[in-house]
Amino acid sequence: MTDQPGSPPPPRDVTSGDPLAGGGAPPPPTAPPPGASPPATGSPPPAGSPPAPPAPREPGAPSAPPGQPVPPGAAAPPAPPASTAAAVGPAAGELAIKRSVVRCAVALILSFGVYSFYWFFQYRKRMNAELGKNDDAGLHTAGMLVPFLNWYLIYLLWKDISDARVRIGLSEIPVIPYVIGAIFIAPVFYGLVNAGLNEYWDRRTSGQAVDAPWTGGEKLAVIVPLVLFGGLWLLAILAALAASTLSS
Repeated sequence: MTDQPGSPPPPRDVTSGDPLAGGGAPPPPTAPPPGASPPATGSPPPAGSPPAPPAPREPGAPSAPPGQPVPPGAAAPPAPPASTAAAVGPAAGELAIKRSVVRCAVALILSFGVYSFYWFFQYRKRMNAELGKNDDAGLHTAGMLVPFLNWYLIYLLWKDISDARVRIGLSEIPVIPYVIGAIFIAPVFYGLVNAGLNEYWDRRTSGQAVDAPWTGGEKLAVIVPLVLFGGLWLLAILAALAASTLSS
């Protein structure tokens, strides 16, 4: 059949990909359905190239064993518990810190009671270190010369010793009855507190504490009062004997 003159040409198939059909460019690609992942745009690395470094891990993100991926949504491992603060106490190698009851009693008698000031000063400093206090050991020791204040300062020290014992699982010291008893028979209650303090050092150092050596200051605290007061007593006795001899 031949086309008649003046008739329009037949319509071309624009949906066909045949260029001869006159369809021109292919239709535009359709959008992916919702929820579908977009197609990968990167090309694989050429053979022989080093692998790409892993993506940086966020702080606190869980880690997985080598070769095992971290499951999505996994919770971060719990942080290790914070270590408790180390108790303040004797430094390493400073284990010669005990003084036996017999030693303190003999020193107290020979020094006419002056040794108690040395003992108080030493263990006031020790208890400050044990409990983290800032009490002035020298000022407290000087306060021992003031009547009535001295018993309060003794109470404070013995209370600190009792508190330190309780912290490591030992029984507390009946501080108030001890202080009242020390007003009348001081050597007995001083000895009881000293024994409780030595028990504390043994527990505190797992049995490694040993007797402290006689330091120069400790020797002076015994010898100087012995010479002074002993000399005065000797002079008084000689004077009394001389007076009795002259009167007879």
